[in-house]
Amino acid sequence: MNNKDWTINNWYATPQKMFDVEDKVTVVTGAASGLGRAIALGFGALGAKLVLADLNTDGAEETAAEIDVEKIVVKCDVSRLEDVQNLLKQTLDHYKRVDVSFNIPGINVRKPALELTYDEWDSVIEINLKGVFRCAKEIGKVMVDQKKGSMINMASVFSEIVMPRQVAYASTKGAIRQMTRVLAAEWAPHVRVNAIGPCYMETPLVKQVMENKEWYEKVKRQNMLQRFGKPEEVVGPSIFLASEASRLITGFMLLVDAGWHCYGGEV
Repeated sequence: MNNKDWTINNWYATPQKMFDVEDKVTVVTGAASGLGRAIALGFGALGAKLVLADLNTDGAEETAAEIDVEKIVVKCDVSRLEDVQNLLKQTLDHYKRVDVSFNIPGINVRKPALELTYDEWDSVIEINLKGVFRCAKEIGKVMVDQKKGSMINMASVFSEIVMPRQVAYASTKGAIRQMTRVLAAEWAPHVRVNAIGPCYMETPLVKQVMENKEWYEKVKRQNMLQRFGKPEEVVGPSIFLASEASRLITGFMLLVDAGWHCYGGEV
């Protein structure tokens, strides 16, 4: 390539437009709280068209009230296929397309494996793994058909590292990482599928840890930055994966983990 021909005017997008998510129809499950709420607020501030989905519709409505862009709120229990299908129907009825989907729902039961009941195991698998797959499959059908879309699944640093009392949660997040890779391979070249792997974030999901001072201090020391993440710190990575800035990236898990994975935590 001749450098004289390879100028900024010939790029696929200007640098100013690479991270543009304005008017992108963006589905956010888990929009009532935590990372889902942060992503919804961030994308709303940048002009995305939003679908805020959650079983907690009051919480999703509170998120929607803070967003001054076009949005709809949909009640969705990801353990019910009919709810996920209704989420997609309402999205298409309102917007006619889906550009971006964040598949976020997640719960945790922190217990040693020998104390974890089978019902508790099943409940985590049902939401974290099967729920994410339901969202991915149903929304993926539309993205594949329209030959366009960016899907982002919420994994975890526990896709990569080990911590006691995380057997159910870590199993689902490791599976989500592999699911992301397989879907990326199947839906290429038009649909990109990636994942985000956060560390402990200051969200309701980790309230149990944050309320136990000894536990909280021990976990803080596991990563290089010596702290939990804030929900808004996942917004930048989310914008990157949803936008044209990452158009050459698929099948990838972006760790947002304060260096936890490469540091390895305390000995």
